[in-house]
Amino acid sequence: MSADPQADFGRDDWTLASAQRSRLYGWFSRLYALELSDELFRAHFAEGRFAPFAGLAELGLAAEVRGLDTAIAALCAEPLPRLELAADFAQLFLLDAKAGALPYASAYEGGEAASPLYGAAEARMREFLAARALAIDPGFREPADHLAVPLALMADLAERAARADDFAAAAREQASFLRVALVDWLPRFAERCRQAAPRFDFYPALADLLLGFVRADLAFVDDVAGGAVAAQ
Repeated sequence: MSADPQADFGRDDWTLASAQRSRLYGWFSRLYALELSDELFRAHFAEGRFAPFAGLAELGLAAEVRGLDTAIAALCAEPLPRLELAADFAQLFLLDAKAGALPYASAYEGGEAASPLYGAAEARMREFLAARALAIDPGFREPADHLAVPLALMADLAERAARADDFAAAAREQASFLRVALVDWLPRFAERCRQAAPRFDFYPALADLLLGFVRADLAFVDDVAGGAVAAQ
């Protein structure tokens, strides 16, 4: 993912950036969909450091990456780090809004947390899915506006866009989706993750990194959509 899409940016760059962005969105989606498995924990967070996508620091997110590194180091100092993380996941995402940070866009409509679930945001996401003949995995028994869903959809959009003939148009579609599905409520979600004060800082740090990534990605696709690209 290029930090400066205006510098000699063309189709090969777009294809590479789309693949990288798809992997990142998919990775974030998996982390919010379910408690971390032993396999995923070992693969990404072994030896107390954030392993999979160190290139995030190049997007101006060095502070957020360091925050996640620090949180993982503290977590991995525990005898049973994955179980500790599962307890924090339950506190934040599986209890009520007062005790945690509900991962649903509807919970933050109107500018405040603890709004009713299955609100307008959930309906918009269902409409988006239906318009593209997409469906949520039957095994994922959550509302359509659960954070993992728009993240997974962005992974799919980015992967499909890598093959698009008009990548400026594909970028416009992604920018529009990010604004509708994520940008408005992610800052309040990240704030709630901090306010809920789980035992470990992993999920608050992850939310800060996700927020920074989404903002950087929106700026990227806005630049591409605005025509700041080399001749195709």
